[in-house]
Amino acid sequence: MEYKHIEYFIEASKHSSMSKAAEELFISQQALSRSIANLEDELGCVLFYRSSKGISLTADGEYLYRNFAHKVEEFNLSIQNAIDYFESKPVKLSFCCAPLIFRSLDPELLFEFEEQFPNITLEMLEYSDVNCDAYVEESASHFGMIAIPENRHGERFDFTLVKTFPLYLIVHKDHPHSKEKNVSFSKLKDARVLMPDKNSYFHKMVSHYAKKNNFKLQSAFESSDANQLISLVNKGRGITINVEKMVDRSIYENVVLVPFDDESITWSIAFIYQNFDALSATAKKFIRFIVDSVE
Repeated sequence: MEYKHIEYFIEASKHSSMSKAAEELFISQQALSRSIANLEDELGCVLFYRSSKGISLTADGEYLYRNFAHKVEEFNLSIQNAIDYFESKPVKLSFCCAPLIFRSLDPELLFEFEEQFPNITLEMLEYSDVNCDAYVEESASHFGMIAIPENRHGERFDFTLVKTFPLYLIVHKDHPHSKEKNVSFSKLKDARVLMPDKNSYFHKMVSHYAKKNNFKLQSAFESSDANQLISLVNKGRGITINVEKMVDRSIYENVVLVPFDDESITWSIAFIYQNFDALSATAKKFIRFIVDSVE
């Protein structure tokens, strides 16, 4: 039996659902379910009753819990004491971050983290989504923050979701769509759209939604600078797609944001990594801080 599998089992035992336990462990529900299934196969028993109402321990599960719960708690306490000791020393934490991420969140979070943990200095490496992927692939200790379209979740890396935003069609106030309460993505079939560049997963995500509606989006202009795209919309030079926080109403007075009628058209921000357990304690602390701080 691996300690990790026992630890995951103990955490799952404290909850009535695998999803909640996975959230507390900062792993995917699929990864937790696989770990429990592997442990059950190894022991030759069933540890949880599973139903539509959730999970509960079987007699074998209760036996395993009684024998290991206090040991896991003691071990984790010893680990935390060691972490507290070593984390009192100065450390630099590097991570990659795709452009626009902290425009959508709040860059103040970075300062607040360093104020709360004065021994930690953050080094944010601003890479494109594609280069951020490559950075994470270099080492199990590397992690980053990028845009994760829903169709890409769990495709290459484990991830921790930070926040999901609705996407809006951004048009000039004189554009026909500006008067609509909401708009169907299918109405963009013949439109020429101002797009993020092809190295951005934002580009791939928008193209994904077009493909779901059985057409290929026509790009009128591409740029990695979201401000440039929105500025062009403000001048009546086209339409684009983005999140609300990217639009400064004090600057772009002619811009109107129109919601899509399909609420599943969203853009998500997530931390990505090869394996959460392989990250440093400092990295895990930063990830938890950001997730807990974002509304």
